[in-house]
Amino acid sequence: MRADARRKRDQIITAALHQIQTRPNSEITLNGIASDAGVGIATLYRHFPSRSSLYDACAVVYIDRLETLLDATLAGFHADPQGSFERFVWAIVDSGVGMLAAALAAEPSADGPRIIVERRDAFMHKVQLLIDEAVPHGIVAPGQTALQLASELTVATRPMASPLAEFLPDVRDRLVRHLIAGWRAEV
Repeated sequence: MRADARRKRDQIITAALHQIQTRPNSEITLNGIASDAGVGIATLYRHFPSRSSLYDACAVVYIDRLETLLDATLAGFHADPQGSFERFVWAIVDSGVGMLAAALAAEPSADGPRIIVERRDAFMHKVQLLIDEAVPHGIVAPGQTALQLASELTVATRPMASPLAEFLPDVRDRLVRHLIAGWRAEV
């Protein structure tokens, strides 16, 4: 791929990720993504012939970013287990983990990219390693799975419609604090 084409593709993914992470799906349009990316709608369609192909590319980029963060968390976990775990949770919340809903539900199909499922499964395996490290410290109760924690975070952090988000600006953070407390082992 030519450098300018790669740059435009990356601009589109960046704009799409921003919208997916900050807006409910009902407020996201391909025209809006193209505009935010500084490209025409035809350029967007040249790179991504459908909304699902764009979302698939976004999911791969997003999972790659989360995996980098997770690798750093695992590497430094033993220095500060509770702090490392909570910083990881808040970092993925702040990065828009609600957009993972589609990737979590993705199943391989003839028309869908298997890479999303493979990346998701590899990432979830590493999340389970973090959970397994957290259990002996009481940070997470025994028996919790990566899918459970990811699903709960995804649901709690999905972007809300504008009027509701304005009315309840702190609801996401309150829900995440409740989740972190609820995941802990009973003492």
